[in-house]
Formats: sequence, C-alpha cells, structure tokens
Amino acid sequence: MRRWGVFIGLLFFWATLAQASIYRGHGVTIEGSLKNETGVYLDDVGKFIKIMDIIDLKGQYRATDYLSLFVHINKFWDHAYNVEDDYALARHAMYTNRQTWTGISWVRELYLDYFSDYVDVRLGKQIVTWGAADGIRILDQVNPLDYREFTLKDWNEIKIPLWMLKLEVAPTVNGSLQFLFIPDFEPNFLPPAGAPFAFKTAEIAAQNYAQLENYGYHVVTEEDRPAEKFGNAKFGMRWRDVVAGWEYSLNYLYGWNMNPETYVWVDTSTMVLPPPPVPPGYPPIGSTYHFVKKYSRINLWGGSFSKSLVSGFFQGLTIRGEFAYLKDVPVAYYDAQGRLAYTKTDQFKYVIGLDKYVITNWLFSFQLIQLINSQKDYHGYKFLLPSGGPMDKVATYLTLKISTDFFHERLKPDILIIYGDDNEWRLSPRVYFEINDHITTTIGMHIFVGKESELYGEFNDVNEFYLELNYSF
Repeated sequence: MRRWGVFIGLLFFWATLAQASIYRGHGVTIEGSLKNETGVYLDDVGKFIKIMDIIDLKGQYRATDYLSLFVHINKFWDHAYNVEDDYALARHAMYTNRQTWTGISWVRELYLDYFSDYVDVRLGKQIVTWGAADGIRILDQVNPLDYREFTLKDWNEIKIPLWMLKLEVAPTVNGSLQFLFIPDFEPNFLPPAGAPFAFKTAEIAAQNYAQLENYGYHVVTEEDRPAEKFGNAKFGMRWRDVVAGWEYSLNYLYGWNMNPETYVWVDTSTMVLPPPPVPPGYPPIGSTYHFVKKYSRINLWGGSFSKSLVSGFFQGLTIRGEFAYLKDVPVAYYDAQGRLAYTKTDQFKYVIGLDKYVITNWLFSFQLIQLINSQKDYHGYKFLLPSGGPMDKVATYLTLKISTDFFHERLKPDILIIYGDDNEWRLSPRVYFEINDHITTTIGMHIFVGKESELYGEFNDVNEFYLELNYSF
C-alpha cells in the first residue's frame, strides 16, 4: 500500500502542476509537457519497474529568418528507486539525470541554427539521425544510447545528445552533403547492477567485485576516456540524393566504440604485511585490483535506400534498406583461465524493410535484419553477448510492426514484434489515446521470451505493463 500511496500522491502533485500555457511572442516560442511514466512487473503488479515524473521544456528564439537558438530541457525523477529496496545499489545512477563530462544531461539540446539557400549550420548539443530501423539500429550510430530501459523507447528518446558542428550543403536540387565534427565523447549509458534492465554482464561484474572485497582485496573502478583534443574528435559525412525515385545515402563515420572494454591490473604495493597465504595465482591479500574501462576507435561505412512504388501490382509498397560495415569492433570472450579478454572483429549489419498501408490506414512494416561478424570466435573462444551468452557469427532477426488509428487519429494502437533465430521474442503492444488537445495517455506492455543467454531472453523476468500520462502546453 505504501508504494501505491506514493504513486497516487505523485500523480496528484503532477496534476496540480499542469496549469500552464504556451508562450509566443517577440520571436520566442516556449512549449513543454509534464509526464508520468509508471511501469510494473506483469507477474507482480505490486512491484514497480519505474515511476518517472518528467518535465520537458522546449524553447526557440528566432532572431532573423536565417538565425535561431533552440533549447531543450528534460528533467526526470524515477521514484521506483526510493520505493523498491531491490534497486538500492542502482539508485545513485538511476534516480535522476546524471552528470556527464560536458554538462548536466537535463540540458538535452542546446544549439544555434543558421540557414541559407545553400548552406545550413547547426552548432551545439544535438541529435543526428542516420537511419530508421525498428527495434535494432543499423546505420544510426552517431549518438550513443541510454540503455536504462534497454531499447524499449523510440530512438530519439534514448539517444544521448553530443556537442558537435553539423554542416549541410546542397550542391544539386535533390542532393545534400552533411559534414559532422564531434569533439564531444560520451559512451553508451549501461544501467548498473541492481537496475531492472541491467545486463547480466553488469551483474556478474558486481558479484566478482564483491567477492574480491570479501577475500580482502581492494577494488577500484576507473574510466580512461579519450582526451579532449582535435585528434580524438569524431568525424562524419553523409551524401543523400534522389535518383529516378530512389532516395539513397552514403555514410562514413570515424568514431569510437561506445561500449567500454574493461581491463584489469593489480597493484601489490597495498598488500598486507606479512601477506597471509592465498590460493595459487592470486596476488597477496590487500592488493588493489584496478578495473579500467577503455574505448577503441572504429570506422563505419554504410548507406541507405528507399523507394515508394506508385503504380503496378505493388502500388503503395515502400522498399527500404540500411547497411553498415564496422571495422575493428572490440568483442569480449572468456579465455582458457575464465578471464575476460578482448579481440577485434569486423561487423556487417543490414536491414531490408517493406512498408505497406492496407485497408486504408493499417500500416504493416516488415524487416529482415542480420548482424554478421567476420569471424565466429577467437581461437575457439566464443564471443559474448551483453547477456554473457555466446554470440553467433550470424544473427538473424525478423520484425513486424502494425499500426493504425481511429476517431480521426485520436486513438492509435500499434504493436512491434521481434523474433530472433535462436527462438527469442520481444512483443510490445501499446495504445495511444488523445483525451483532449493537451492530455494524452499511453497503455502498453513489453514481453520477452527466450533463453537468459540471448539478447532479449535475458529480460524474460522483466515483462512490463506500463501507463503514461502526458500534459502538454
């Protein structure tokens, strides 16, 4: 009852706040929303996965027809980390917006736009989108991701903005060349042990740290990020054009792998004297284990295409695709002694999608996705998934998204189904309803099925029912 009492109290407080109006005038536009997202376990509705209160504000100042300033503030509090004792270890990292190396993350976007007939410039903290695949991203690798809720939300909601310069030139009628200079570095945010969607590898690491400390060792976790200098910046280019009705892009990104590699070294200068006996292969008791996270350079070449058929038997069908080739991607494996080690492999990813409206407003989107490693293992040692299970050399996923609308687009149901070739599933149905011009609600579920060693199966104990209430102004 205490948990639901907290939830009802927060909703009441949220509702009293929702007494605001949009501001427009003198070149300034301000709009925003107040939102609550509450999720519970399907098999234990008394236990919360999240109780998030979110304030979202967007403001634009248009100085001239060619120059404008945009600010996006997003602040949240997840009260599940106050209510659920099981989440105590993760509370500090997960309760609210975290501090990043380049500022507080509740300043989500902050950029200056300059527009002209041939050149557009955007300078500041921003999000760049290079692809539109459902469920699994292929080409869209510019911004890191916030995995606090895995990949259950829309991509733009979980992308981590970066400080960058984006320059777009239009040398032809349909063609545009985009250039990215990104001096900012942020890795993917991976939820820590104790959070509902923490990867199994994070849980295993936390258990190993605790075991070492119980044996009498010191444990220090460190992060070795790329230094802030010109040579460590990310660079990207994209050419996009339309030829004979086919829209295509060619993309290149010289960036960083956004997941860390964890290396360990032992400092024996802190050992206990005289050292007590230890098992063979272990350093003296009191030594310090340093676990250091490092990041490696990668190169990405890729492209995309789409074509809508306007005549013939397949009229109304849209064909689309993305592909990405990533060179020197670090992958983890366990060596002969059971220790975590790393090597590098090349990866090829692609998606082929078919989109078609049927019966007027029913959209069916089908995708074939394959993730391919250039090698299946390292001298017989299997590569690891984030679940800690073995990674296949070729992983195949099929997705189907169905959506429609009723009552003049006020009621919008949809469902996303993802199937992996190791018999794993993700089912995500939801219904969006627009109560009036300011208040909307979304009700949905996320259901995972599969082995715990698989990408989706590892969350088969985090099946979720959720409710969202949003007041916009």
